[in-house]
Amino acid sequence: MADEFARHIVDSLFELGDIETARFFGGTGLKLGGVQFAMIMRGVLYFVVDDALRERFRCMGSEPFSYATKQGQRALQRYYSVPDELLDTPDALYAAASAAFAHARATSRGTRK
Repeated sequence: MADEFARHIVDSLFELGDIETARFFGGTGLKLGGVQFAMIMRGVLYFVVDDALRERFRCMGSEPFSYATKQGQRALQRYYSVPDELLDTPDALYAAASAAFAHARATSRGTRK
């Protein structure tokens, strides 16, 4: 893992378990048990969000991950940037990461029952 920010996030979330990192479309994907629940793109941490976490993040000023296409910007509502105040509060970051992982696991195509 070359990115110091990614290393810091993985270290901060050690209580979640053994988080794996991998290159992911020019960024870093964070996985737990084979399920991607977060990504770091251009130095920004994004979590997979359900409706409640999305609204909480939006109220804190977060935005969805977006990228440019030939047709213009495209926003992915599944991934929202983690608010700075959570990055500065380990317990809040852990709680949000736990919620992100739970939702990612529940909605992952590879883990549905």
